[in-house]
Amino acid sequence: MNVYPALKARMGTWDYYIIKMKMKDIVKEVDFASQIYDSKTLDEAIQRTLNEGRVKSEIVNYLAKREDRFFSSLVVAALGGNPTFTPVRITDDERFAVLKAGSVDEAFGVLTFDGGQSYYALDGQHRLKSIKTLIERDSGDDVPAMPPNFLEEEVSVILLVRKEADDAEFLKSYRRLFSSLNRYAKPTDQDTNIIMDEDDWVAILTRRLLTEHEFFSWKGSAIESRKLKTKGKNLRTGDTFFTTLQTLYSMNQTLLLTPVRDQQNYTSNRFKFFNPGEAVLDAMFDELVVYWDALLEELPVLHEPPELMRSHDIDDDETEELSDSVLFWPIGQELFTKVVRSRLNRFLPDLENPTVEQVQECVSVFSLVNWDLHAPPWSGLLLTQDPVSHRWTMRNEDRKQAVETGERILRFQVGIDDLSADALEELRIHWFSMLLPRPSKSEVTEAWKIVSQRLS
Repeated sequence: MNVYPALKARMGTWDYYIIKMKMKDIVKEVDFASQIYDSKTLDEAIQRTLNEGRVKSEIVNYLAKREDRFFSSLVVAALGGNPTFTPVRITDDERFAVLKAGSVDEAFGVLTFDGGQSYYALDGQHRLKSIKTLIERDSGDDVPAMPPNFLEEEVSVILLVRKEADDAEFLKSYRRLFSSLNRYAKPTDQDTNIIMDEDDWVAILTRRLLTEHEFFSWKGSAIESRKLKTKGKNLRTGDTFFTTLQTLYSMNQTLLLTPVRDQQNYTSNRFKFFNPGEAVLDAMFDELVVYWDALLEELPVLHEPPELMRSHDIDDDETEELSDSVLFWPIGQELFTKVVRSRLNRFLPDLENPTVEQVQECVSVFSLVNWDLHAPPWSGLLLTQDPVSHRWTMRNEDRKQAVETGERILRFQVGIDDLSADALEELRIHWFSMLLPRPSKSEVTEAWKIVSQRLS
């Protein structure tokens, strides 16, 4: 017999019970939802939704290494076992007499099974798989050891029991619920993750930059900052934001991805799921400030009002004070920091302990780059013009290839890559093939004379 203290509840057509189960019991008794399907094809299809790589590399490590580990409730279906719920009248105790007017007696009680039941997880299969993987590990598996007393730790379980007399209808109702739970589950968006995450080192440092660095901070709420858009990744003409939260996160990660950290795979969830500690975070923040201080000093244009630096309609007579800079659009900002990191990797004398002066000297060449989106190599590459309306817009078609081409050109201009005559000609041809609208050969020839000039 299995006996559980339980809370009884109801939602829609479902009666369900909230219980707790020990880890060791979950491993022995709870199986996967695919096993309530009769069809082998469907069974295999559901099993394929289990990302075992994610289970082993992320969730199992979380359970094994985090002392503050916590799981939300598993949703589990119970088949058989003759479930019986017996209410416990706690209001008979004079200490709880004040609750007699409510429905406490009907909700709190004991749920019993005769031992013949089977349990199947309808929601939380990755969590279930991670618990089983950690506890049932074989000596040859690359799975960490269980924390002390892990078998006795408990997880809350939302338990649904059989109502329909007909087996087919019963299984159909469970399958429908499984589908609903997985269809309507929605993960938190990236902005929310950056704002809330207390383990992801990039998120923590990005938030700290918003509160402690003069350029990014402002007097109001960080979430409502006029310097940083905290919802979505796109910016529009006239926006006062320097960049978006997601883009700044990406830029910070790139700037801090030294060769050593890249080799150690710092961008993987293996690192982002575990807070590295205050000492490491403090050192990384100081390093990040060095990079930003140097960039802001060597590129004064970054201090310009963003609303004046992000306009595609600069040909209009009424907009002479406006500019359109690569450095004020997310697509250009990410490209820029990627090439900055590459130049630091090649020329910075001390990659482990950089100074502002060293970084300034290394990145000063970027102040010589023509960042005007209406000038080569960016015009037609990152900024494209509709042949009918003649409106300029940031590129969507083949964007990844266009960005890669722009990155290759910029790397050559600032002295990172030394290209032979043949390699340079191949780059010119590729750049020309990406331009929209396609300019004449004479225009390309003149533009390439400018583009192919080394700045360092």
